[in-house]
Amino acid sequence: MKQLLINPYSQIQEWCKDYFPDRSLGMLPVGGRCAAEYFIDLALRCNAEGLLLLGPTYNEHLAEHLYEYQHGELRLDYRKGGGHKTVRQLLEAYSAECGNDCLILHGMVMPKAHTLDELQGSFVPCEDEGSADGIYYYKDGALLKSNIQVYHIESLQSYYEVNFQVLNDDFYNLPGYSITGNVHTGTNVVMKQDCHLEGPLVLGDNTFIESQSSVLDSIVGERSLVDKGCVVEHSIIFDRTYTAGKLEIKNKIVTPGRIIDPYTGGVLERNSFSYAFSPVQNRSAWILRLWEHFIALVLALVFAVPYLLILPFYLMNKKSHWCWKLSIDRYPGYWAVLFFRKELVKSHPANEQFVFQMGEIYGLQNTPEQRRIYDYYYHYHCSCVLVLQVVLRSLGKRGFATYVERKRS
Repeated sequence: MKQLLINPYSQIQEWCKDYFPDRSLGMLPVGGRCAAEYFIDLALRCNAEGLLLLGPTYNEHLAEHLYEYQHGELRLDYRKGGGHKTVRQLLEAYSAECGNDCLILHGMVMPKAHTLDELQGSFVPCEDEGSADGIYYYKDGALLKSNIQVYHIESLQSYYEVNFQVLNDDFYNLPGYSITGNVHTGTNVVMKQDCHLEGPLVLGDNTFIESQSSVLDSIVGERSLVDKGCVVEHSIIFDRTYTAGKLEIKNKIVTPGRIIDPYTGGVLERNSFSYAFSPVQNRSAWILRLWEHFIALVLALVFAVPYLLILPFYLMNKKSHWCWKLSIDRYPGYWAVLFFRKELVKSHPANEQFVFQMGEIYGLQNTPEQRRIYDYYYHYHCSCVLVLQVVLRSLGKRGFATYVERKRS
């Protein structure tokens, strides 16, 4: 098997575009890993020399991920194409790439075979042109079809169910730096002492599980946050997703923008519930605003003289490292807060007029997606103490940052 040809879109997969518009089938997480990684594992297991992955559109994020995940001398080729209804049509279109020895995955399928011998021994002559989804083998003009069982993703419900079938399949390598009690834990995972975890469970890298929360029989993507008092059971949480506190999520798929029921297809957009239980909207909101104005006034008065002294130099050198360390660029924002044009700390990802952001206190190099998660966390937990903490730590973070850290931010 010199070549491996992947044609996930043997049929129209509109459900993927409708529910996950920013992802292709190859980018969908399966068992905590990118689906394309399983194709690469299969190619390595079959000792293939090259892998060709096709898709109706070219996804740059998937291309970058494939490049980062590349192993050994396996040639990876990802391009726009495919969509052919039969394997014969596919082989005709890509005859140069396939050659006379090629393994074909027609449709979004993943084999359940545990060894290469099992896969090789499962092929029988194909009686048609190869119209059904499955695993095919083309050798010296003959087309064979495998009769082994496969994980088949053809709808939202099947995608959801395959995730947990893979989670309970000992054959597949699930992500995780350590495994304890069937809980696969990635690196830099924070779990509060009074949270409850029960396997099978996958926690991706840099996830945060707050206190009094329960996560059971689920898959949590990397850089995600499960907030206080949240119950997650038999659910999939995508990468870089904030799950609000005091929510009960059972048998659901949670993405950064929505909660999806895989059986009914119902969708709850984040905008329809993101303000629930927020201190910004309750009776103490005016206290928080008053506290922000007081802090802004103190900062405006304390930094008034230094700002006026440094202003001529700053106007000529706005990219100066020392002006950045002293937060001179933030000074006009303090007055904007006092005149109700900005908020001191960003209280929601949709707000663009702000001076400080909670994500800054955890690292200057945080991605926009990661900062959005912290914005949601602040939105639900904002208090007078937290406002002051964000302001002081943000000023300190910049003040003690090196030139290299600034360039990377």
